[in-house]
Amino acid sequence: MQSLWGLGLRPAHFSDYQSLSTVPPLEIMADNILHHRGGPALQHTLRLATKSPCVVLHGIGLNIGGMEPLSKHYLEGLLELVRLFNPQVVSDHLCFTGAAGLRSYELLPVVRNQHMLEHVVRRVDEVQQTLGRQLSLENVSAYVAYKEDSIPEGEFLNRIADRTGCGILLDVNNVYVSAINFSLDPQAELARFELGFVKQIHVAGHSLREDFLFDTHDGKVCREVWKMCRAVAAKRTDIPVILENDDPSATLDELLRELEFGMCGVLDD
Repeated sequence: MQSLWGLGLRPAHFSDYQSLSTVPPLEIMADNILHHRGGPALQHTLRLATKSPCVVLHGIGLNIGGMEPLSKHYLEGLLELVRLFNPQVVSDHLCFTGAAGLRSYELLPVVRNQHMLEHVVRRVDEVQQTLGRQLSLENVSAYVAYKEDSIPEGEFLNRIADRTGCGILLDVNNVYVSAINFSLDPQAELARFELGFVKQIHVAGHSLREDFLFDTHDGKVCREVWKMCRAVAAKRTDIPVILENDDPSATLDELLRELEFGMCGVLDD
């Protein structure tokens, strides 16, 4: 298995990792630890992180596209985790998760226009100054579009990265899901992302819901998404590729086998 291909760490697998002779690269969910204020989850994660060749830190609570001030409490917690784990990549999503004091508990896409671009640039600068290091932003799956959208998603993230020095966490499954939902060419949408800005790759499964695809992070990754992932990873062999799966019934052995399957050449035509 290539050294930088790994898995999202899930609490259900803590004990299973103990039996592995080699721990793969791991993605740590920052909010899982912050929500429980450390505790056993932090101790298990720290123990596994010392055995992994590469650790990345991923969050869902930054609300980088929101209009409310960034949470100082959240940033302080994130900074503490950065100091504890010294991750290769620190990331969150290009989205908003709440407004007017209400929380959606969903990753909602931002309107892609110049006004929002300037807003996100300012907030990314604030985060990077607080953390003292680079932040990477992930593209999210979309199911609705805004009339005010004027910049394609890949180009939007490229401009943010160019202006702020931040990175891109390229979720290949999200590119595919959004493209199919809006009758776009997934390969053409993938090509919009400047690979020089990409610091990490995500890949995951999705589900068909009547007439649209839904990013569910369960089930196996489809053939087309694996092929897109492999094409990007072949050009950026220096960055982590993380398989995400939130299905509570998925075993660690199953996920490791799927990761191996995704990397091998059997998917090539």
